[in-house]
Amino acid sequence: MSVGSIPRHAYRPYSTPALVAWIAMAGLVTYAAGPVLRHMEFAVIPWPLHGLAVAILFSSRERDRPWTAIALSVAIILGAGGHSGDWMRSITGTAQLMAQTIAVVLFHQWLSGGRHPLRGALSYAWLGVVVLLGSLPTTLLATLIVEIVGPQIAPGYTTGEWWVSAVSSMYAIAPILLAQSAPARIEVRASTTWRWELPLLAAVYAIALVWAFFEPAWPRLQLPAAVATVPFLVWAGLRFGVRGYAVFAAMFVVAVIASTVLDVGPFGQFGDDPIVRGRRAWIYVASLAGPTMIFPLTLVERAIAEARARGAFAQLAAIIESSGDPIAAIDHDLVIIAVNPAWVRGFHRISGVTVRPGMRMDDVLESLPMDRDESVAHWRRALQGHRFTAIREVGDPALARDEFEITYSPVRDEQGDIVGASQVVRNVTDRRKHESAEAETRRLEALGRLAGGVAHDFNNLMTAVVGYAGILAQSLPAHDPRQADLAEIERAATRAGELTQQLLAFARRRVVAPKVVDVGDLVGGFMRLLDPLLGSTVRLNVRIGTDLPDVRIDPAQFEQVLMNLAVNARDAMPNGGELGVDVVRTRYRDGVGVRVSVRDTGTGMEPEVVARIWEPFFTTKPQGKGTGLGLATVHGIVHQAGGEIGVESTLGVGTTFNVLLPGVDPDDSAVAG
Repeated sequence: MSVGSIPRHAYRPYSTPALVAWIAMAGLVTYAAGPVLRHMEFAVIPWPLHGLAVAILFSSRERDRPWTAIALSVAIILGAGGHSGDWMRSITGTAQLMAQTIAVVLFHQWLSGGRHPLRGALSYAWLGVVVLLGSLPTTLLATLIVEIVGPQIAPGYTTGEWWVSAVSSMYAIAPILLAQSAPARIEVRASTTWRWELPLLAAVYAIALVWAFFEPAWPRLQLPAAVATVPFLVWAGLRFGVRGYAVFAAMFVVAVIASTVLDVGPFGQFGDDPIVRGRRAWIYVASLAGPTMIFPLTLVERAIAEARARGAFAQLAAIIESSGDPIAAIDHDLVIIAVNPAWVRGFHRISGVTVRPGMRMDDVLESLPMDRDESVAHWRRALQGHRFTAIREVGDPALARDEFEITYSPVRDEQGDIVGASQVVRNVTDRRKHESAEAETRRLEALGRLAGGVAHDFNNLMTAVVGYAGILAQSLPAHDPRQADLAEIERAATRAGELTQQLLAFARRRVVAPKVVDVGDLVGGFMRLLDPLLGSTVRLNVRIGTDLPDVRIDPAQFEQVLMNLAVNARDAMPNGGELGVDVVRTRYRDGVGVRVSVRDTGTGMEPEVVARIWEPFFTTKPQGKGTGLGLATVHGIVHQAGGEIGVESTLGVGTTFNVLLPGVDPDDSAVAG
């Protein structure tokens, strides 16, 4: 369970022995209180039974409710018949009571999805609505039955009186008993001394109840004294939560019922008629015991909200503490209110100062005089409500001065008012160094391709110069003085040829020296060297097939082909992706060959671009990022080796280059070896 979450279905149903005890209690209450607490003369069911029956069914497991309802019905029938001797009315009255109770329970379960009625103050209010609406149809039906069969068979009463008594009993009595089976979350106490404070206050409350309801003296003062006990209920709810309140409310109800049955206490002044006294007691309990439960429920909901807020704050604090990025926050006065360990370590490394909450940010930045003014200005800008990112160098040059990417944000309260500012810092020094190194590598690659192309063409020109100089030397007599000039021309051309070889060595484009090679071995070896150059965001996937024929190609030139294609694929995936290289045996022309496929998951190319990619000096890269000689060189190398190269590209999907090289006849391979 995540921090701050609370289960919504955490029922605590009664065990079977507890249910049996409560059912027996219902029978005893019916028997003992029936003569006094009934609705009218012909009634046999006392009014507390409505709330007691609802609480018992709510507190039982759903699978146990059928037998619970049957057992409860039997207990009430026995209690009602025992005190009245009228078994017919006892049976029909119990049937009416249970029909009403079951309807309320089912209606509430349907509306709430099986949740407990005491999840909170709102759910408690909904219980009242369900009781009002759920008991009405069965009350009307019972009234109709009484009109048909007569009061000799079913208890006689008015519709309104039965309905009001049922509703008030369910709403006042049921919550007191339901508190013991309520979700675990409502057991929130405001005191850590409840283990001794609760029994002590309960003892004092018991004395007050005895004095208020059972003391025979001062009969005219007993009702005000009974009212004076109500603050105990409120205090118990605020001090001990819902379950503590339920204990005191149960003591209160027992005192009211017992004093009424025994004809002592404040309700005796309402006359000798027990039904009149019972009604007064019923109104008293209904108006006080149930509604005052709103106090502990409201308190509990507030405590739960605070606990959730504390849990969320603790979780957020743990995330910030464990973050590898330095994070700091200040208030309106530039006082540091929070810093995580990464920020403390990082600032100490570049300034030598150890920062703690409570210090002023402008004072802390005094240790970095080169950066103080700009940093304070950035903080004040964030306090004005701006969110922005600054990339700058910060630090004492004598210790460490790094480049940081700093994101400033205003901090707002629940009303949206700015109460402070925060910053999240990221050291980008290493990233910048990597980007610079990568740019240098690409520059050298472009320079190499350019140098290779120029050197190749220049070498061809020097070859022609040497050739024609030799022809001219042969046409002249041996002692002709111009022979010395021709010899100087040949020496200069030879030195130029040596220079071009150096340029070709730099560009890995020496004069072709084809060999019979295993392409699989070349690809496997070269890709191991190429992998680190691709960067951490590019995944390299190399698959080399079996039974590959040998091919005849210059190994250095073939590696140049792989290099150019791989670099282009990497550049086509600025956000990373997969570079795949497949080497398989294939049919080629009239024999066998090798297909080398280089594919990427990059941006792809439009058809107009694909049509021109082999042209020298054509490039789609920004100025200074490419020469346009790479693919032209690849195309020339492949065709020089007797192969073919093709391209397949889909915009937004990626590009695949397929290099086809003819296989070497095994006999030729053996001769070459």
